[in-house]
Amino acid sequence: MTTLDQIPPEQLAILRGEDQSQLTKDIVIAFTIISFISVCLRVFTRLRYKAVGREDYTIVLAMIFTLLTGILQILQANAGNGKHTVFIPYPHGVEKMLKFLFFSIITYNFSLTFIKVSIILQYQRIFAVREMRIPLQIAMGICVAWGITTFFTSTFSCVPVNAYWSVSERPNARCTKEQTVWFANASINIFTDLMVATLPVKPLWGLQIPKRQKIALVGILTIGWFVCVVSILRLNALVVFTSHPEDPVYYSAATAYWSAIEINLGIVCASLPALKPLVVKIIPGFSTRHSSRGYGTALSGNMSRNHGLASKAVRDTHDADMELGKKSINANAYSSKTDQDTLGKSIYVTQHFEQHFEENGQGSDSESQKDLVASTKFPLPYGKL
Repeated sequence: MTTLDQIPPEQLAILRGEDQSQLTKDIVIAFTIISFISVCLRVFTRLRYKAVGREDYTIVLAMIFTLLTGILQILQANAGNGKHTVFIPYPHGVEKMLKFLFFSIITYNFSLTFIKVSIILQYQRIFAVREMRIPLQIAMGICVAWGITTFFTSTFSCVPVNAYWSVSERPNARCTKEQTVWFANASINIFTDLMVATLPVKPLWGLQIPKRQKIALVGILTIGWFVCVVSILRLNALVVFTSHPEDPVYYSAATAYWSAIEINLGIVCASLPALKPLVVKIIPGFSTRHSSRGYGTALSGNMSRNHGLASKAVRDTHDADMELGKKSINANAYSSKTDQDTLGKSIYVTQHFEQHFEENGQGSDSESQKDLVASTKFPLPYGKL
């Protein structure tokens, strides 16, 4: 290991200036504040509309672990992460930094798992159709299994556990190859990100609504693609980090702040759809409206291709208005009583819609009336499983 007295003074000055610890702290703090605000607004919105669900409790858990991760990353930066390795006192400084890293990896993985679970629970609330039940359950199982696996692989990467950060105990400990575990977990994380982001594409694309509205709905619910991009950037930071074993402390800073960006951005993306009712309340013009009738559905458009109901729904309903603050939102357009009578016996569903009362050609979401249409009958979309 190179020591300070082996480095020329002019080069030493340059190395001191290449300090990423403050950058890491700034990024962690900024993104944590943003995600915390988004969760607070989400909880406020759900409480305001009395629509708190399991996905909201789960995202709060994700926020707690994200806060813990941020605190540990800041402590890690204060201990020297982001500085060149030559400036870190050995062994006490290194052990202190590795200890914070060890616990931050565990909280980071918990945060990722709860974010994905929250998004899937939100999908289950939105898509009340049987065709989505099994895919969502499978996705949930994969994410939970992945979360449990990352916990054990991270916690017991060394036996005894404290050998992860204890320099004196490391030679006699049994430790896995950290790089292999990191790359495996990061790759599976990207896969699960892509899986969760693509889940709503098929049911949304099957809606019988104008293409522009269809694209908007897909964009709202698949905003998690941004997190996939960040996950890839984090993986690239891991590649750079592992390719510089001569200065690991300096190059590990990028993996730290990309990890912080990833989990905080994931929380924001998971919370944005739930903020729609609050945004509409503050900015009434944000909500799309029917040009003549003044109707807006929770997620309008009929997924059924039978009995001509789809064409009827398209004629009667000209907009799709996301109201994700409601419970058990169904992805089917409402139909007239005549349509309901002609469909015969089928499954029973519940559906929310929002009726806007137009006055002088203008409507207001604050004047809207939320109604529950129960036992609307319609054939299953896409056929039976």
